[in-house]
Amino acid sequence: MGALASGKTLTTELYGWNLRIEKKLAEGGQGAVYLVHTPEGPRALKWYTPSQATPLQRKIIAELCAKGAPKSPASAGKRFVWPLDVASDPSDGSTFGYVMDLVDTQSFAELGEVQGKKKPQPSLRDLCRISFLAAQSYRALHLAGYCYRDISSGNLLFNPSDGNVLICDNDNVGINGSIETQVLGTIEYMAPEIIRGEGLPCTDTDLHSLAVLFFQLWMWHHPMHGTMEYNVSVLDLPAKKRLYGHEPVFLFDPSDTRNAPPDDPKYAAVKKRWEICPPSLRDLFTRAFTEGLKDPKKRVPEGEWARAFLQHSDNVVLCAHCSAENLWDEKRSDHVCWHCAKHLPSFPKLELKGPYGSFTLVLKPDFSLESCHFCSPADAEPEFSVKWGALRQNPNNPSVWGIQNLSPEPWKARFTDGSEREISRGKSVPLRAGTVIELPMQGSSACIARIKA
Repeated sequence: MGALASGKTLTTELYGWNLRIEKKLAEGGQGAVYLVHTPEGPRALKWYTPSQATPLQRKIIAELCAKGAPKSPASAGKRFVWPLDVASDPSDGSTFGYVMDLVDTQSFAELGEVQGKKKPQPSLRDLCRISFLAAQSYRALHLAGYCYRDISSGNLLFNPSDGNVLICDNDNVGINGSIETQVLGTIEYMAPEIIRGEGLPCTDTDLHSLAVLFFQLWMWHHPMHGTMEYNVSVLDLPAKKRLYGHEPVFLFDPSDTRNAPPDDPKYAAVKKRWEICPPSLRDLFTRAFTEGLKDPKKRVPEGEWARAFLQHSDNVVLCAHCSAENLWDEKRSDHVCWHCAKHLPSFPKLELKGPYGSFTLVLKPDFSLESCHFCSPADAEPEFSVKWGALRQNPNNPSVWGIQNLSPEPWKARFTDGSEREISRGKSVPLRAGTVIELPMQGSSACIARIKA
């Protein structure tokens, strides 16, 4: 069966919706996407080509529709443009499709559209948010027992103006460990063991694809595109298999320089972006593409990515000279602006230590202590986060700043002279280096915060 004509009607299997085809929206290798009218309002319909409309694919889609998107955390599940119902033509059973929610393509963009200057670049803060939400969403998917199988920049949509995320093409999602799949992934994002024919898609291979996706988002470059790729005359399928599967070498591998960026202007951008990237984030990329290339169990988990991106989103510092955004990082020894090379403003910091590790925040005037800073990365929900504290000026002496308690419980502050004070709601802890604040947490031990110079 070919293209669906406008006005044609189809029926869905789970809810019994009658669909009316309005118009074709897009077309790809697996089929076409149509705007359809349903009793629930306008939706999108992906209609498979006959070669893709296999009994296995129908089974996979039916199971995804029946089980629904990941439920926890709820907002992570909502970021997946999940199959809602299988649609078929009563007069022709040779092919089928599935109904999904419409995507606002005016607001949301693919990375390629941003790189091609068709959509605006996100700010550094929004890039952190995009990356955090993507990591959190894939973590929710994996915790629900699924693997995505085809993580790539083409399947991640983001709003450059606010950092919100949508994950599309979820018809390739499957049960982790299942051998029933028609899709192995996109070769540029595939784990080496899949390319070598030594494994099938699973959560471990998803973690490699996720690391490649983050590298593409931050560097606008492939992590294996260095001198070895530069010396390839034709980047055809055999060459890609060698670069990504049989002889993968990270272009910034500190101990193996075979694939280092060559001295060519087209690699200048990735070298500059790597230099700008916070050292703690560079460490994660290096681990993902050195140890993680060789041992799937040493790949960076989604929660670790999420924690890093959440912290960096709160540590964006504007240059006082040129207003460029910079990311403060405690591992960087000399904090200068990447754009004008001037020294960045110096702020005190707040080091948090709790059940989920350490977290250092820059105490800027817009500082906000949020409940998501104390949560597991799987449960951190910035859009539902509760403000626990904020930086405030003393009304009687504006040169004196403090952290105001906005939480329901009193804090306990211990000062360097050995004295202690209870900080009730609405009161503030003065910004004095060495002061320790005990922050009570619901259902857990206290989080300890220390003010640092």
